[in-house]
This record gives sequence, structure tokens and C-alpha cells, in this order.
Amino acid sequence: MSPDTTKPPFHAVAQADITPFAPGVHRLAGPDRFETAIAISQRFAANVPVLYVATGMDFPDGLTAAAAAAHVGGPLLLTQPDAVPASVREEIARLAPARIVVAGGESVVSAGVYNELAALTPSIIRLGGVDRFESGERVIADAFASAAQAFVVTGRAFPDALAASAAAGALGAPVFLVDGLAPSVRASTIASMRALGVGTVRIAGGDSAVSPAIERQLVSAGFAVARHEGVDRYLTAAAINQTVFGAAVAQSSAFIATGSDFADALAGAALAGGVAAPLYLTQSGCIPHPVSVALNELAPAARVILGSTGVVGEAVEQGTACAMVWAKPAAGRITGAFGPRAPICTPGGCSQSFHRGIDLGTGCGAPIYAASGGRVTSAGWLGTYGNWVKIAHGSGIDTGYAHLANGGILVRLGQLLRAGQQIGWSGATGAATGCHLHFEVYQGGVQIDPAPFMALRGIRLG
Repeated sequence: MSPDTTKPPFHAVAQADITPFAPGVHRLAGPDRFETAIAISQRFAANVPVLYVATGMDFPDGLTAAAAAAHVGGPLLLTQPDAVPASVREEIARLAPARIVVAGGESVVSAGVYNELAALTPSIIRLGGVDRFESGERVIADAFASAAQAFVVTGRAFPDALAASAAAGALGAPVFLVDGLAPSVRASTIASMRALGVGTVRIAGGDSAVSPAIERQLVSAGFAVARHEGVDRYLTAAAINQTVFGAAVAQSSAFIATGSDFADALAGAALAGGVAAPLYLTQSGCIPHPVSVALNELAPAARVILGSTGVVGEAVEQGTACAMVWAKPAAGRITGAFGPRAPICTPGGCSQSFHRGIDLGTGCGAPIYAASGGRVTSAGWLGTYGNWVKIAHGSGIDTGYAHLANGGILVRLGQLLRAGQQIGWSGATGAATGCHLHFEVYQGGVQIDPAPFMALRGIRLG
């Protein structure tokens, strides 16, 4: 059977009938990526309005398809390039989709697979182009009549884009693939965005994922552009989730998938987007510490693990965070210790202050680093502290960094950081008498001596 390219775009947005998650931890998994996608799709009731099918061997078509599936109320299943696994055929029969959308050309999903699928539905269409970028634009044109926002992700690699697909699905926004290292996006991408009425474009990932030149082009084209990035794939996903979801999903669900592969997150993004929940990325054996901080702040009633224990281990299911890593916040010796300062006496009497941190003699313009991973809870001017950054690390531990240089704060309020990530430059702002770092540690809200605290964690400040 040849692809049906005559049918009009789908554009009908249906409310998906999805089994909600009870409070607790759930795992949706099978022995391989195809079976895991089935376990995910089984949350959808039968008679779905649409089903998306993409290859399970590569990521690009599935990224765009996942957001489209969430938007129009259907799941995403994966197939082998040249044959539909028997279990996938059985799941399609159960879903009884009114329509199947095959994402990608015959080089990724063969004509034979298309014919197998055509026998399982009254309506089917292939949306493929000469490359992954054109295929994505065709999927978007079919699924979206309009969109106020759109995500832009690199088509070269998957890590930064996985959480974007779930977030886009929740927002009713499409995901456009671009050549992230190119100086511009193709004219058809700009035209597609304008045809949909897109006003805001969200870029997933840093400059190495989607070039600054592309960002400038999008701004010049008249779009409001926001970039969501972290120092790695895990923090980029968390940054996307923080911006899109905030605290709105408290008491609901959060999805967790491996950041080392794409398959489980693709099918999971269609479900997560369908229930307006974020998708976080994790290591196999533990949850990266800053991601654990974000999840604990969110406190979702249900955590949904995607993939088998060989992909996402039992420790993640139990909520185990990776060990906290500690780093020296700056170079330099201790020039001011924690505790009572020497009395200052005048003819009117003596007074004595208490130094609630330690001073490190960094000199001017030295890099200042986060002592451990966590979330920025303060970033700006704070009286005698001058330019100040405070980081919450979870478990009641916070660190503070004072007297940073004017223009020397490199982080923003709410940002998640990794241990050792640069947060600013040393200076002499506030009541400082010279360039140095004033470093504080809080435990349970109480300022404590940073030197022994850090020494117990393997960091000598002196």
C-alpha cells in the first residue's frame, strides 16, 4: 500500500483517556525498547484518536512525533525499520487507533512496515521528507493548526531534546529540529513557525547544541527567544522543566528516564506531555544530585520510572541521589576565620562583632565556584555583603558567597548548579576592605564554621 498523502492535516486535538497514576513510585518497562514503549502506551485507553509510530533505532523523528502525539491525544510506539514486532502489532490492535501517523521516510520505516500498519487501521499516513528536518516539519504541519510557542532542538544529538518533547506536549507546542551547529535554520522552518502564529521560541540546550547564530536569526525574525540550558543533559532537562512547569505539577506526576539513551524517553514524552508532567533525566545507578534537589522540591505524588532496572536501576526507583560532590569555592588561603573578631575600642567603649563565615584571600577577579550542586536561592546585592550568591544543596545545607565583583555574578535565581561550576568572580563589593571571598555555610538555617564542615567532606580551605 502506498502512503496516503491526500488526506487533510489532522489538527483535531482530543482529550486523551489516560489511566492516572496513584501516589507512589511506578515503573513502566519491558525487556527492550519496543516493549517499554508498549508498557507506556498501555496507560492509554482503547480507541485512541491517533497513534504515532517511529523507528526505535534513531531519535529524530520520534522527538517531533512525541510532542505531536501528546498534542492530539495519542501514544507513540516504536518499530524496527523492516518489521513490526508481534507485540507492537498486538498493542496496536488493542489501541484500535482511528488513525496511524508514520513519522519518517522509507529509509527509517520501510514500505513493508507501512503496509503492515495499514492493515491495522482505517486511516494511515506517512509524514516523511528528504531528511529529519523536513520530516519534522511535515509532522508538525499535520498535527498543529496553530501554536503560540515552539521548541527548537538540535537534530544532531538527543540529550537536550528529550525533556523538551514532554514539555512541548504539555504546552501544546511543536518541536522543530534544526542543524544545531549551522549558522541559520532553513527558510521553511521560519515559514512554518509564522504559519502557526508562533510568538515565543524556546531553545533546548546551550550554545554547543544550538548555535548563538541561530538564536540571533530567530530574534531577527521577530520571535521572542528563550534558551533553557544547564551544564549537562541532566541540568538542561531540569532547566526546561523548571521554566515550563514550575510548581504547577506539585501533587501530580514526574517522569524519570535514562539520559544515556533516547528510546524510553521518546515514548515516555508522549505520555508525560499528555498528562502535563515533566520528564527528568537520570544516571542509571543514582539521580544526579541537583536533579534530586529539583525533584524533592517538586514533591510529585507519583514518580514514574521509564525503562527496566538494567536501564534505570532500583536505586533511582528508591529515590537515591548520587553522592554529593564538594569543591573548594575559591583559591587562596584563609585570611579571616569564623567566630568573634578582635574587639574594636574607642574612647566611648569597646565593641566586638562575630564573623559568620571565613574569608579566602583570592585577590581581585578570581573565579568563584559552587561548593556543591544545588539551586541558587539568592543572586544579587545584599547590604554589607555586596554582590551575593546563596545556594541550597538539599538536606538543610546552604552555602553563601559574598563580595563578588560588580557584574561578576554568573548565575541567576532558581538556576540548578553542579559542584565546582563557576558562579562568579571575586571582588570587593559591600563592606569588603579588599578583594576576597567571604564564604558561609548554613546547616538547618544556622551559620556554622565552614572550615571543619568542608574538611569533613575532603576539602581543605586553608
